[in-house]
Amino acid sequence: MVDYRITKRDDAMIWKIDVRKPDKDMRLLVDDGLVALAFADGTMLGEFRAGEKKLFNEGGKAGKAYKKAHFGFYVFNREKAAPVKWGVGKTPVPYEDRKLGGLVLNVCAYGHCDVMIHDAVRLWEKLPADYTADNVVQPQEIEAFIQREVIARITPILSKKLNEIGDFTRVTAAADTLSKGLTYALPDLENLGLHVDKAVIEGIDFTDESKEIIEKHRAGKVAKIESEIVREQSEQIKNILTALNAGDGNKEE
Repeated sequence: MVDYRITKRDDAMIWKIDVRKPDKDMRLLVDDGLVALAFADGTMLGEFRAGEKKLFNEGGKAGKAYKKAHFGFYVFNREKAAPVKWGVGKTPVPYEDRKLGGLVLNVCAYGHCDVMIHDAVRLWEKLPADYTADNVVQPQEIEAFIQREVIARITPILSKKLNEIGDFTRVTAAADTLSKGLTYALPDLENLGLHVDKAVIEGIDFTDESKEIIEKHRAGKVAKIESEIVREQSEQIKNILTALNAGDGNKEE
C-alpha cells in the first residue's frame, strides 16, 4: 500500500494533478475540505474525500483495465469561495416602470458572486459534452462554465426584482436590496453542484436610452407644472383686473 497525499491550495478552487502510472493500492490522503475525482482519460473512477478509507487502483485493477490511459485527479476545494465576476451591459436588464405608466426601461449592472462547490460529481456530470469529448478538461474551462451559468441566471432574477420596485427614482439606490434578492434567488445553482454564498451588485445604472426617457418625463412634468403656475397667475391677474374695473365703475357712478 502506498500513501498519496492531496494537499489544499489557497490560491485555487479547482486544479488538476497528473499521474503517469498509478501505484497498486494507492491510499489517497485528502486534506479537509477537498474532494478529489480520479480519472482514466475521460472516465471517472471514483470520488475521494478526507477521512475515507478508500483505495485507488485497488489490486491494480484500474491499471490493468486502462493500460494506455492517462490517469489523474481533479481536485475541488469546497471551502474556498470563488468570486465570479458578472456584468450585464451589452444585453441590459428590462423592467416596466409603474411611475412612468408601464414604460419599459433598461438597466446595466455589474458585480460578483461568491460561489462554492458542494457536489463535485454533480458539477462534473453537468459539464457540456464538448468540454469532456477530448478527455482533456482544464480547470479554467470548469471555472468558465460556472461563470457562464451564474451570469445566465442573473438577468431574469434582476428583471423580476426591478419589476417589483417599478420606480425609476428608487432603482440606483436599491443595490443592497437587489443584492440580497440575487443571493436568495440563486439556489437553483445547487442543481449544478454549486452554492452561492453571496451576490453583490457593485454598480447599477440606466442605459443612455432609458436616461433620455427619464429626462423627457422630468422635463414634461416641469413644463406641466410651469404651465399650471402661469394659468393660476393669469387667473389671479384676471381676477384683480376684474375687481379693479368693478371699482372704477362704482367711482364713475
